[in-house]
Amino acid sequence: MFINNKMVAGALAMLLVTTSAHAANGVYIEQIGNNNAITITQIGNNNKVGSIATDSKIDGSTNIMTISQTGNANQIDYNVIGSNNTVTKTVTGNTNTITFNCGDGTTACTNVTSDTKLAGSNNTVTSTIKGNLIDNSIDVTGGTNSITQTILTSNSTSKMKIVGDFNTVTSTMTGASGGAGHYLDLLITGSTNTHTVNQSGSVDTTVRITTTGSSNTVLVNTGS
Repeated sequence: MFINNKMVAGALAMLLVTTSAHAANGVYIEQIGNNNAITITQIGNNNKVGSIATDSKIDGSTNIMTISQTGNANQIDYNVIGSNNTVTKTVTGNTNTITFNCGDGTTACTNVTSDTKLAGSNNTVTSTIKGNLIDNSIDVTGGTNSITQTILTSNSTSKMKIVGDFNTVTSTMTGASGGAGHYLDLLITGSTNTHTVNQSGSVDTTVRITTTGSSNTVLVNTGS
């Protein structure tokens, strides 16, 4: 296990990492800011949080991140920029991959709450989030599900729940919206479903989708 923890002068931070005694768990953390709290628990072999080649970072103040992995060959790579962020990732199973980016070099990621839970194997979640006051929740029970999420509109909210296998979800939120942001509430029960939701434009949009069964294809485009 490799841990790199950096804090600026005067920072108040708490770092707690627990790994299996016989595991090859890899943790790489670069923390810059104030009042950061990180708790990482890994049980199994070859679990990773970030990578040495691409730094996993928290940049800002009052950030709280909790990551728990159970199983083999799971990997979480995160990059948080801003303050008052809460990131919770819970993974149970094997060969799951979560990539989480919050903000970028020019846009702060402020007051963002991200909660991702995976129960199963071979699931892939990729979230790109930037803006302010964005809440994001993903809950997956099953295997070989793929979620690609891009939230570029401030104040947007996304909530996804999947129960089943081999489902593919692509969600994109772009544009200025009307100020309140876009909202997506997605519930999938079944397998081999494909859902694509594109929300854009200068008007706030709300999309609620509930599907039950298998082999469904849903395409939603809002805005202009």
